[in-house]
Parts: sequence; C-alpha cells; structure tokens
Amino acid sequence: MDIKRSDPLKRYEEYAFFQFSMDGEGRGMRQARAALAPSLAQSQEVRDLDEIVIEAVQVNDYIDPVLLEDDPSQPLDHWWWHLGKLRHRTYPAHLLPEHLRAVYEQAADEAA
Repeated sequence: MDIKRSDPLKRYEEYAFFQFSMDGEGRGMRQARAALAPSLAQSQEVRDLDEIVIEAVQVNDYIDPVLLEDDPSQPLDHWWWHLGKLRHRTYPAHLLPEHLRAVYEQAADEAA
C-alpha cells in the first residue's frame, strides 16, 4: 500500500512541499489539504506546510495556472481553494490563521 495515499499528511506534504513549492505543480494539493482532519490541521507540521504554500504562491515565478483558478464554491476561510487571490494579494488577510497572515503580509511588504 502506498503510504502517501493512506496518510493524508504525507499526501499534503508531497503536494505542498515537493511539487508545489519546488516547481509550481501539485494539482492535488488543495484536495490533500482539504482532506486533513481539523485536529491534524492544527499540527505544527501542517502549519509549516501551509506557510510554505502561502510563501510559494507569492514568490514562485511559475505556478500551474489551474491552481490559480479560485473555487468560488469553497468558503474563503478555506484559503487553499483561493490561491489566485493569494497570488494577486486580493485575499482578505484577516481570514487567514494568524501564523499565515504574518507570512502573507510579509511577502506582500517585500514585493512592494
């Protein structure tokens, strides 16, 4: 059995860190993040991966255009479905968890 398929955290790590942050790919990243149980989503490992995604979406020159298509059917507080808004800095920062808000605002300041 493939551990990445059975372990949601490993799957998110594969998409977020190895695919998305490295080369702008990782089309399954949003689904992998959504599959994390709320208790797991609060873990330090997930928080670290979330920070990598927030930073990568703002600084990587190439992000797969499909990943930048926001899903309007998803609530805004599920930020991983709104990477286009994050990329264009139109995402309402107050909806991000505090640790991600700091990363988002810092990247915006550095880009200005």
